[in-house]
Amino acid sequence: MQQVENIEKMVATWMKDMPHLPKGLTKWLAENAWWLVIIGVVLSVLSLLMALTALTVGSVVLGTLGAAALGGTLFVGALISLVGSAASAVIEGLAISPLKVMNKKGWDLLFLSVLVGFAGAVVSSLIGMNIMGVVWAAVAAAISFYVLLEVKSYFVGAAKHETKA
Repeated sequence: MQQVENIEKMVATWMKDMPHLPKGLTKWLAENAWWLVIIGVVLSVLSLLMALTALTVGSVVLGTLGAAALGGTLFVGALISLVGSAASAVIEGLAISPLKVMNKKGWDLLFLSVLVGFAGAVVSSLIGMNIMGVVWAAVAAAISFYVLLEVKSYFVGAAKHETKA
């Protein structure tokens, strides 16, 4: 977990000069994070099932059309993306109970979930030679990290929440 803490410190350094969200919004997000994560996990499971179906059908169709190499590359990239997304959803699921009691462990698990999801998306995009996928993964991760860092101080074990102007 030390590596994750080092990454957290590095990301916090990058985000330190960003404008802050209103205090009322950050408090609401922190207090309601647990059920927002439940919704996210349910939607993730549903999207994973649909993606798995599409992956299977797409690989069969591409293989039938004689594009087996392309189908194989897409299959491997999509499979890595699915594994990353599934791992991220499981980690988010584990974060629900600690988030409900505003424990920092829940926040830490959400941070780890964003890291895992980002890594899976980047590797998948690189295998598929999709540079825009890497860009979009970076944008999504940056937004997620920003929001997480804004609510961090509300969780037990975090630094005291500063009054933001």
